[in-house]
Amino acid sequence: MLKTLKRTVKLESDFLNEWKYRVLREVEEYQRKFVNEMIEVILSEALQTTRKKLHERFYSDYKEKYPFLPSRVIEGAYIVAGRIVKSFRERRKKGLTRKDKPEYKRVMITIPNMVNWKFNKVSVSVLTHKGWVEIPLKFTKQFVHYIYEGWRVSQELKLRLVGRKVLVWLTFEKEVEVESKEGNYISIDVNENNVTLATFENFKLKELRRYETGLGRIVVNYSLRREEITKGHSTKDQLVKKKLRKLRERERKTDVLRKTVKRVVELARDLRAKVIVGKFSSRSKEKMESNKNDKLRHRIHQWSVVKFVDMLKTQAIDVDEVSESYTSSINPFNGEKLRKGKQVVEKVIRVFNPYLMTGTAHEGGGIKVFKVNARYLESGEVLLERDSIAPLNLVRKVDGRVLVFPSTSPNELRVTVYDPLRGVPVAELKVIKSKEKLRHG
Repeated sequence: MLKTLKRTVKLESDFLNEWKYRVLREVEEYQRKFVNEMIEVILSEALQTTRKKLHERFYSDYKEKYPFLPSRVIEGAYIVAGRIVKSFRERRKKGLTRKDKPEYKRVMITIPNMVNWKFNKVSVSVLTHKGWVEIPLKFTKQFVHYIYEGWRVSQELKLRLVGRKVLVWLTFEKEVEVESKEGNYISIDVNENNVTLATFENFKLKELRRYETGLGRIVVNYSLRREEITKGHSTKDQLVKKKLRKLRERERKTDVLRKTVKRVVELARDLRAKVIVGKFSSRSKEKMESNKNDKLRHRIHQWSVVKFVDMLKTQAIDVDEVSESYTSSINPFNGEKLRKGKQVVEKVIRVFNPYLMTGTAHEGGGIKVFKVNARYLESGEVLLERDSIAPLNLVRKVDGRVLVFPSTSPNELRVTVYDPLRGVPVAELKVIKSKEKLRHG
């Protein structure tokens, strides 16, 4: 199966001379004007946001009014307007909008295809109403990698003026062959503080892994820090703004997820497995928003799932999304409903990581302590580790078979806890165990 991978690279240009800057500024102002006008028309006339409908409605009118402008400036404007209105309508349905219509302020010049722009590996040339404008690019290692590793530049170009420089977004594409062996699966469930996955080989359960991401704790801690910084001060205060800018919450969260995705991709390639993830539904999570703390948990889960799945889709692996309804409330081994009211209180485990206890660190007592939260649900005579239930049920939805244990005794099944930053196991938890012998591995 062929899969098209896409990567976007953000580049900075050299300083522009006065003529180039003035011409691009005029194009920017035209785009700002066109997009805001088109947004108003689309909403007032209840137009569809498909490219064909927008072209029929706007292209001829604007080409007649502004014959001196290149066609792709007009085309880029209605494409941007359509995207903004589509997003606005979706947010309005969820009650997340405060205004009657969106406003296009932070302008990004969008040129939808390579008829009106050229790329020659060292610069980008754009056709404007005053002729071709060449924008020399500053090289980065990432940029050089995509140029010389078989990637091709896609059609759309995005530019933004920042002072006398231009930020350029180039998208590279590459087709790769993706293989998956029948009966080999990796099912994944994204939780607040961990990503739990089950691996299947020849339709048989092979292993359960749990990557401790700690995203929930990161979000809560940053929330408390922001509250501390802004307490008694306005967010418009320059000192407060400076302190808030120094917080790196998004970068830290993205880094953890990126490393976790890397571990999953390596495992999927080794097994030639198809990756199965739960399809996130905002409606199914609305019941979590009963109070402030639940809203915070909802935001953590929503951001983690959407971002994690998007990252997986950009990799050279076979990814399939399935509904995650009832995957956490059904016993995957007998199909019976789990009683969440019988949940055992969380147990915090402190694990001395043997993989980090080497050399002088071991001798000096510099041992890493790793905290793991294990939650168990009662099901008849056994307790199930809660975060391991959903990935097992996801595979049942795809394959439809009854789960088969890798050994004769279900009590021997364990979930291995991993540190995603280093990719090493740090602990083992029993998944199914007797209620009288509830102990952590």
